[in-house]
Amino acid sequence: MLFRVLGPVEVLDPAGAVLPLGPRKQRMLLAALLARGGDRAATGTLVDLLWERDPPRSATANVQTYVWELRKRLPRTRSGAPRVERDRDGYRLALDDGDLDARSFTTLAAAGRRALAAGETARAAAILSEALDLWRGQPFEDVAETVPLEARGLAERRHLAVEDWLDARLRLGEHREVVDELHRLTAADPLRETHWSRLMLALYRCGRRVESLHTYQDLHRLLDTEFGIRPGPPVRELHARVLADDPTLLADPDPLPLQRGYIP
Repeated sequence: MLFRVLGPVEVLDPAGAVLPLGPRKQRMLLAALLARGGDRAATGTLVDLLWERDPPRSATANVQTYVWELRKRLPRTRSGAPRVERDRDGYRLALDDGDLDARSFTTLAAAGRRALAAGETARAAAILSEALDLWRGQPFEDVAETVPLEARGLAERRHLAVEDWLDARLRLGEHREVVDELHRLTAADPLRETHWSRLMLALYRCGRRVESLHTYQDLHRLLDTEFGIRPGPPVRELHARVLADDPTLLADPDPLPLQRGYIP
């Protein structure tokens, strides 16, 4: 059994076939339970998530019906317990180890970051690649409005794992291989300044110094036009070093402590 939330919500049976989950409200209920990773969700909370405004008088009974339907559709746990369990005034989804792709991703991403910090660069790149391969789209893609905080949290953890993966590949000297990906990332998420830093460094290491400088100018124009601000200190420092042809940009596998996250 595999529950997948790193993209549209899906449930796969042990043979790998996608199980039908029923109507949208039923899928939303499953998403709400999956977002809690096995912890209890109060019935009132589930009602609020499924009917944001003006829930019907039958809402609690409807939740019970959706639970009953999910119990019929989802195979039991390895111990034989029903997947959706009544827990005091709410419900929880019983999960075995390895059942939820988001848990597997989080474990792998953390292991990859630890390996990167320990200098095990090739191992880090492999682990992080395995973590990122679990993604199929946006988290909870088809019902993200049901669990917006959890969806945003997973999306941010994916961004951080991508940054770790890119750092690992840059340290391994794979700057040519990541240039196209970095171009795509700066276009898709232009306010994430760290992508621009990595793109500048990768281009410089490819012998494309002028393009690296143009990349900085593109970022500078974007920030000046949109916000009236300059790039942050790490990017400005890298720009100065590219201008000066600083030899450590080529010699040092990790020449600049690249910050993570969005423009402050």
